[in-house]
Amino acid sequence: MKVLLSICLVLCLALSVNAVRLRTHTKSSSLPHIFKPGVPEDLIRSGLSSFIIIGLDGMIWLESGLKLKPGEAAAIIDLFKNPKKVFASGVTVSGVKYQGSLGDQSSIIGKKGATGAVIAKRDTFIIISTYTEKVKPDEVTDAIKMLADDIQEKENGA
Repeated sequence: MKVLLSICLVLCLALSVNAVRLRTHTKSSSLPHIFKPGVPEDLIRSGLSSFIIIGLDGMIWLESGLKLKPGEAAAIIDLFKNPKKVFASGVTVSGVKYQGSLGDQSSIIGKKGATGAVIAKRDTFIIISTYTEKVKPDEVTDAIKMLADDIQEKENGA
């Protein structure tokens, strides 16, 4: 639990004090103004490899170390239409195919050995993240879901 709280704290601090490398596109949502440039070194060392936030239209809102291959964003967005398909088809992130271990309306999780991908969907965006063997998958999953909830609240003006 302490590691999870540490990951969440580091991520929240990273976002608020110039600790996420921002790459936005001019047609993206209003979300990017929340983030400031930098690199979340502590977060990367804790085991969260990288993440990307995309709009439900596939537009990249923010990247931090994760690059999707052509068609992956659309496939992930489509997978949320029937998330149970992840158990049969898996999910591919940055060219790596992960076996589906969870699929519901707000989360898709895939694993490959000791690594994995955690994907959280909210009203207007999706966070796609990967992690290394350095952390417990449940801790990354909880941290990404909390981040998604926090962004959703900020986007809704809370």
